[in-house]
Amino acid sequence: MDKPRFQDYVDEMTRGDSYGIFIDDTGSPGIQGAPENFHPERKTWVAVIVPPIQIAEVMQQMSRALEELQQSIGADEFHFTEIYSGKKQFKDVDLQIRLGFFEFMSQIFSVYKLPVIVQTFDPETLADLRARSNGKLLDSIPPFDFNNCGDLALLFLLIRLKTYLQETATFGKVKARVFIDEGFKNNGICIRIPIFDGAFTDGQVCFAKSSSIYPIQLADFAAFSLNRVQLLGGKEQRSPLDIRLLEILSPVAFNYVNIKQKVVPADQQGPLFTLGDTRLHGLNSP
Repeated sequence: MDKPRFQDYVDEMTRGDSYGIFIDDTGSPGIQGAPENFHPERKTWVAVIVPPIQIAEVMQQMSRALEELQQSIGADEFHFTEIYSGKKQFKDVDLQIRLGFFEFMSQIFSVYKLPVIVQTFDPETLADLRARSNGKLLDSIPPFDFNNCGDLALLFLLIRLKTYLQETATFGKVKARVFIDEGFKNNGICIRIPIFDGAFTDGQVCFAKSSSIYPIQLADFAAFSLNRVQLLGGKEQRSPLDIRLLEILSPVAFNYVNIKQKVVPADQQGPLFTLGDTRLHGLNSP
C-alpha cells in the first residue's frame, strides 16, 4: 500500500469533502495540586471536531495566526503548556502577550463553536470496566492494549466520535479525516480500523506532527484548557493569574459536549465556568 499523502487529505478537508477531527492528550498525569479524585495515573485524550463548512476558514485563520506568531516572537507553533509557563520558544515573552494567545484561541472556539469530546481512563475505571465485562474484555485489539489506560481512553474516544458523527444530519454522506498528534504512533502512520469504516474516511486514523497538520494545535489548546480549568476549579485559593486565565477559558467550557460544566465563584463580575470529571464511570462523569 502506498504511503498516504497528508496533503491530499488536507486538500480534501479544505474542499469541504470531510470533517476534520484533531486529537491530542493532556500530557503527563499526576500533576501537583490536582483535585483528590484525579488518579495520578489517569490518561485523557481530547478531540476537536471541525465541520466541513468551517474547516477551510479555520485552517486559513490558523495559517495566518502562525505567520503572525513567527513574525512577532519567532515561534513556529502554539504549544500552550509552553506558552503558559513561558518556556522554550516562549521564554522571555511578556505574560500579557502570552495571555493574548489564549484569548485568540478562545475566540476561535467561541466564534466557530467547535465541538470538543474527551475521554479519560485511570486504573480504577479500567478495573471497573473489567468487572462490568464479566471477564469478556479482551487483552487487546491492535493497536490498542486493553491493559493500558491511555490506549483504552483513545479507543473509547474514537467510539464516542463515531457515535457523534452518526447523530449528525450528514451521516452517510460525509465522513471524517482523523489526525492524532504523533506519540502514540510516529508521524506519517495511518491505521485502518474496520469498525470505524462508516464514520472515518477509509476507516483510518492518522498520526501527524502539529507543525504539519496545523489544526492539531486546536486539540493542544483544548487539552491544555481542560487540564488547567479542572486544576484551577479544584483550588481553594486562586492567584490573580489563575482568575485571569479562568476568565479567558471559561467560555470554552461550553464547547465540551460530553462534560458537565461547573460554576466557580469569582468576584463581583459573576461566576466562571470550569469542567467536571472525564472518567468513564468516575465521580461527576459525563
